[in-house]
Parts: sequence; structure tokens; C-alpha cells
Amino acid sequence: MIVERLAKSLMVLSKDGVFTRESLERLSGLGGSIVESFLNELLSDGAITRVGEGYRVNMRPHALIRYFMNKGLSVDLEEISGFLPWDEFEALIRLIFEEWGFRVVSRLRVPVVGTRVEFDVIAYREPRVLLIEAKRWRRVSGSLSAIVKRHLEKVELVSRGPEVLMNRLGVRWGEALLIPVVITWHKAGMSMLEGVPIVSIYQVNSFIMELDGIVDYVRAFRVSWRHL
Repeated sequence: MIVERLAKSLMVLSKDGVFTRESLERLSGLGGSIVESFLNELLSDGAITRVGEGYRVNMRPHALIRYFMNKGLSVDLEEISGFLPWDEFEALIRLIFEEWGFRVVSRLRVPVVGTRVEFDVIAYREPRVLLIEAKRWRRVSGSLSAIVKRHLEKVELVSRGPEVLMNRLGVRWGEALLIPVVITWHKAGMSMLEGVPIVSIYQVNSFIMELDGIVDYVRAFRVSWRHL
């Protein structure tokens, strides 16, 4: 819990560029050897560097969050969300899927049936294409049904004529399984709504590991196409 407080404080301070040990102690309410050990480990890992009497974080926020998550720390993403730009949440999603061997794009607009639909993140690895809606809101439960409905409508539209999407992704498989997914910022266990997985950012690794076992139970669209 003590180290988590330091990690959260560092996340907040990192947005200002250079920070000092004193500012870290002041924000976290901790000091002494605990802070010194924390900073020394970050220096050793190359996560921060010394700048005069202070320090500078060498990672973008999403990479720093991932660094702490890899160390088993529970960074309170809800609490720090106000200090991070929106695209850092999407970048964190991209980073996790890339670590699992997926190819990933974000903010892709696809023309369909006289209109355009946009997907926050698309992660794909044969034969699956995960079409991801990223929601950073602190509380989404009251509007999840509407979110899922709109997301399903977008995926269904693309499934009717998948050639454009697949061409833009550079996919040449000839057939694929389109899987709509909603990833949220707040802590929660994985759930399902209308067959669409609702996954906390904390549960993305588990979701990927379990995907083979649950794919028959999720809402998915099997498509085939000819190369454009």
C-alpha cells in the first residue's frame, strides 16, 4: 500500500516534467528510506533520470502505468484519471495488446453504408479482430446498455461489408471473427452484456488469456471477403 501511494504520487507529478524528492514526499506523505529506495529502483530500471537536484520521468504516462502494473502494483487509475490526457488510456490498451502479439491501430474511421464509423482501438491477430470501445468514465454502469448497443450497431455495420476495414488493416486472411469489446477505466471484474465483454483495464491480461475459452460465448460476427 505504501509503494502504491508513491506510484500514484509519481504519476501525478510526472505531468509537470521535472519533480523533486521533496515534492514526492510532500504529495505522498512519506519520506526517509522508503522514498529513497523507491527512487533508486526507478533510477536503476531507467524509468527516471536525474536532472540537477530533481528527477524526470522517461516514460509516457501509459508506459509508466504499465511499468508499475508489471511490478504487481495496483495504481488507482480512477483516482489519477483526471491528471492524464484521454489518449493515454487508449495508448495503455494498445501497449497491453501489443505485448500479447496483436497488431493494433487506434482511432480508425471506416466508411460503411453511406456513413463512417470510428473505433477507439482495434487489436487483431488471426483469425480474430477485436473492435474495442474505450471508456474512461469513472462510472459507466448506468449507461452501459446504451454504450453496448451503439458499439454493436457499429460492428454489425462493418460486418456487412468488411472489405474496407480489412484492407485498411492490411489483413489478407480472407475470413475473420469480429469481436466487439468494451474496456473501462474503473476497477471491476469482467462481465458480459448482450454477449459483449465488459473488461476493466486491470483485467485485460486475463481477458486475453481466457479468450480461447470464452470465444464461443461472446457476441461475434464471422465475415469473409475478397481482397480489394
